[in-house]
Amino acid sequence: MITIFCTPKNFENIFDHIQTNAINSWRELGENIEIIIFGNSYGTKKIAEDINALHISDVKTNDNGVPFLSDLFKKADQLTSNDMLMFINSDIILPPNFISAIKKIKNLPSKFLMIGHRWDCNINYKIDFKTLSSDKQFWRKIFINSIKHSPSGIDYFIFKKKTFENLPDFVVGRPGYDNWIVWNARRRWIPVIDLSNEIKVFHQNHHFKFHNLKKDPKIFMEEDGLKNMEIIGKNVLNILDANYLLIKNKIIKNLKIEFKNRNLGKLQIIYPECAYILDLYKRIKRRLKRIIEK
Repeated sequence: MITIFCTPKNFENIFDHIQTNAINSWRELGENIEIIIFGNSYGTKKIAEDINALHISDVKTNDNGVPFLSDLFKKADQLTSNDMLMFINSDIILPPNFISAIKKIKNLPSKFLMIGHRWDCNINYKIDFKTLSSDKQFWRKIFINSIKHSPSGIDYFIFKKKTFENLPDFVVGRPGYDNWIVWNARRRWIPVIDLSNEIKVFHQNHHFKFHNLKKDPKIFMEEDGLKNMEIIGKNVLNILDANYLLIKNKIIKNLKIEFKNRNLGKLQIIYPECAYILDLYKRIKRRLKRIIEK
């Protein structure tokens, strides 16, 4: 049904247990789920063998050895036998209801991008998911002790095969590409669906000393992050810009007043060629509002 793919960091120190936790949670969703682990980071081959995943070490990287997102998506498209794919960060734990929630969707469009919030938590041990898959108390506890992340951080993308065939060479693990993907989908009239009401995924907190980094790349921008930002420009959206929601197994239009107001302001970013018309519309709308209020 679905192929999950990722590119982990070295399985060392804190990243050993949090990545092991995350990837084991994916496998616990079902033995028939295809998992592809990309890259040659230390420990990737072993974790792939442990969970019966496909390991692809040959991926395109930059001069620092960090994979390009474009090559991961391209190779996943080529390798998968499934019609649905999910790119996910390797520190994200998926809950037991993840696959069942996806399967229950009644009106899935022909093309889509599904995203959602993450909940941040601190876990400093390896979890045995075989004994926890049906332990409601564990999942309730992890949810209570987690904090909902801001809508700008997007850690998983679910989409139809060949939806994103020509991605720019974004560097993985640097900011911006997640927000650009949302913009790109909206730009191409692909429905962006927020799953957060039905699915809670959990991000395990960690430091940022990896891939030649020393600090949070979203705050302290370095060379690779700046290259990402050059590609992105102003073309960024986030979870609040999802124009559809998953509610009780059904995809519905996002009719919230907060979305409508926000969307009006974002349309100029999505369709800059229509900026003049959109600006004129907003002026007329403001003028009519003042007339009505008088």
